[in-house]
Amino acid sequence: MSEPKPGTLLSRRDQAIAHAADLLRKGGPAALTSVAVAERMGVTQPAVYRHVRNMEELSALAAEVVVADLNRSLRELMFDPNMDWEEIDDVSRLCRDLIDQAVRNQQSFEVVARWRFVDGRLGTGIRRVIEEGCGLIAVLLESRWRIEFGYEAPLGKHEHEAVAAHARAIHDDWHAVARLACSPSLAPLELADAAVIMRHRVVAGWASFVIDMNERVGLPFPRIDLEQGIIPD
Repeated sequence: MSEPKPGTLLSRRDQAIAHAADLLRKGGPAALTSVAVAERMGVTQPAVYRHVRNMEELSALAAEVVVADLNRSLRELMFDPNMDWEEIDDVSRLCRDLIDQAVRNQQSFEVVARWRFVDGRLGTGIRRVIEEGCGLIAVLLESRWRIEFGYEAPLGKHEHEAVAAHARAIHDDWHAVARLACSPSLAPLELADAAVIMRHRVVAGWASFVIDMNERVGLPFPRIDLEQGIIPD
């Protein structure tokens, strides 16, 4: 279920999911209760279960909405047409935007951190949406690599698996640094440091990806700068 457009009439089931997702965004997992959803819907608590089987189902559906929203924000940032991946200043700006997004969506990141590895429909749903986010990064990695090195041949199974593995590593780095940025022990001024860490992780992830892919397909070992990553020939 995607975010409803203003003025859209929702079914009672969709209303329950939308309210549950909003509770997650604003208050984290602890805020999502059947009592809170019922209060928002203007119904009794038992009436909520006319539209969903149980809280496990509602929590799973709401969590998928929340993580899908993160993916949409990630897509907008990473596929910004004004973004020049060869300019380190643009990469730094992207990393600041990623950290800012994490701070604005602190509870959403808590949802991922707390429920990502649980059993059942909840964990499965979150992991599925996370894989969609990793897929976005994989598309970007491969397309940038092909442009930079002029590689046009199709990739084999093992190469595609390698692209996916690098994408998951970069995605996990983003979430790890995001959790660091959201830590209550960090003073506001230190958020800039989190953005610098994110930039280093992005540059390192890109360099690691290029080295691996070039070796796999027989391209030359790239020139690397510790600050800027790959230096085009």
